[in-house]
Amino acid sequence: MAKSILEDGGYDICAFLCQQAAEKYLKALYINKRQKAAPKIHYLDELGKELNCPQDIMDLLKELSADYMIARYPDVTTSAPFEEYSKEDAQNKISKADTIIGWVKKQITI
Repeated sequence: MAKSILEDGGYDICAFLCQQAAEKYLKALYINKRQKAAPKIHYLDELGKELNCPQDIMDLLKELSADYMIARYPDVTTSAPFEEYSKEDAQNKISKADTIIGWVKKQITI
């Protein structure tokens, strides 16, 4: 969905959906590894710490984590969410989310 919205110019929504995709994959990994419900948090870096993610993944998680708030709440920054993101920003978020998702998929055991 993030990739589809990118083409329509919804760069802030694209960033939010990238954060959400990463969150859902991390929570799936958490459930897979711990065999219990994932914590009800939206901070990707906290989930990453719980999962002992490598530093390169942690760096990506920290970058995407902020998009949960920035893309949804206009009072978090001095401008409206749609003004915070460019097409290049959104493409960058997609790339980061894809990297995180690829790493998670390699970690999940069935």
